[in-house]
Amino acid sequence: MKVFTLFWLLLLSFKGNSFAQHTYIDRAPSGRVNYLPVEGGSIHMPIDSTTSLRDLIDRLSGKWEFIETGKGYWIGYTNDMFSIAARGNSAIGPLVAVVENSTIEKARLGAIYTIHLIGIQRKIVGRFSESFVDTNARKALLYLLRYPGLQPTIMELLIRDPWKSDVPDLIGLLKKSDSDCWAVVDGLCQYKITNIPIRQKIPDNLKNIELKLRYSNPNVLEPDFDFEGQLHEILDSLIALKNDSIVVEPALLDQPLSGNWRTKLGYAKPGSRFLWLSVGSFLDTRFLSLFWELGNKFQYYVDGGKLYICSANTSKKRWIDWWTKTVAPDRHR
Repeated sequence: MKVFTLFWLLLLSFKGNSFAQHTYIDRAPSGRVNYLPVEGGSIHMPIDSTTSLRDLIDRLSGKWEFIETGKGYWIGYTNDMFSIAARGNSAIGPLVAVVENSTIEKARLGAIYTIHLIGIQRKIVGRFSESFVDTNARKALLYLLRYPGLQPTIMELLIRDPWKSDVPDLIGLLKKSDSDCWAVVDGLCQYKITNIPIRQKIPDNLKNIELKLRYSNPNVLEPDFDFEGQLHEILDSLIALKNDSIVVEPALLDQPLSGNWRTKLGYAKPGSRFLWLSVGSFLDTRFLSLFWELGNKFQYYVDGGKLYICSANTSKKRWIDWWTKTVAPDRHR
């Protein structure tokens, strides 16, 4: 254990000034305040209680970087973020003001993540679970969803611990927004709502259909791999089936499809020059059980035994209609 700890101390000494001020603890966090988890252990984050809140927030407009945690599910909040979050609810208003008024995108991003850190009370409780506690921080993030460009980042944070109480606000946003709100549409599927208007069970006769794709080693993810091209190729292959029970919305062919999820799809068959992919595997949502994933900018639904692959805008309308016809009447009884 001493050798392992020494190795990490030496490694962190080369990571720059962002690590130099921290004490490395060789164990994973379990809900302890002010500890940032990293691969192999955690880092204690000392709180700056002397610098003014205004000055701490102003630093979000400077040159800062997330700390490398070594794991996609752990966010590398900076020391300044912890120090701001330690001020609690008094920091939420000024952070919201940064998001609304700053012209520096990095400052806006830092403010959003700091509000989230306030929400979880500076406690990282696990790898695939999170406990969002502060209702004022929650309200602030829901409020900031009004900015379409921020929706993917904010929804990624909200679905780490989805609250059913978010749903009316999310549906209300869909009704008011002129954008397709693809991240909100995707995120709603993480709230474990029954009988939702999209992503129903796909009939076996359609789910098991296999598509032939261009060959590319499925075990190697090249730095320049074309995720967008891959998704459009799959849609082209679905259209080429000429199966009346699979309908691809034409609008999808002329718009970006890739969201916040990146992976190479398909598998190789022995002796084949192509990759193969089933319709079910393409649309399978089990991978979205990871709490930081939203998905891509398209959806599907099943109606009358037919499979419809549709745009986020169509899915948005289905969510609104479902709420209006199914949920809203029950809420007013």
